[in-house]
Amino acid sequence: MATFLLVFGISVGAYVLIYYNFIRGKQCKSNASLKGKTVIVTGANIGIGKMTALDMAKRGARVIMACRVKETAEAAAYDIRRLSGNNEVIFMHLDLASLDSVRAFCKNFLSSEPRLDILINNAGKTGWGVGAPLSAANTKMAQIFPLPPAHMAPDILEAALGSPGSICVLLNV
Repeated sequence: MATFLLVFGISVGAYVLIYYNFIRGKQCKSNASLKGKTVIVTGANIGIGKMTALDMAKRGARVIMACRVKETAEAAAYDIRRLSGNNEVIFMHLDLASLDSVRAFCKNFLSSEPRLDILINNAGKTGWGVGAPLSAANTKMAQIFPLPPAHMAPDILEAALGSPGSICVLLNV
């Protein structure tokens, strides 16, 4: 019986350690305020992007949700405003598959926002598993990820660097 309890205790302890360190992942413990900061989150209508936008909104930031699909983005913005109590959550259309859309987004952002503090390049597509067949869609996805953020950065950084005392943080998720 003692052996069983020892093995059981070690097993439960190992499970708890593995769960909290590897499966659940690390939790952000920061409570830094982002009041007065402007944040752009691409792909903020679902998944990691939506949770990131929610966290930024809870911290008081003005959140620009740069998303491709208007309906889901506006629904997500409503959810984020409701959950965070922050009405400074705005949708702006951005389709990273189109450089024209990237240019239009930059122009719209620069004309409506005086500053940028954080840019989170999160937009992405899942389901392309290992061994996905080479196709026009896969080739297009390979072009989407590096090009638009690189094209967007100089224009958007203009807003960040034009603000006195502003430091822009660029994150690529």
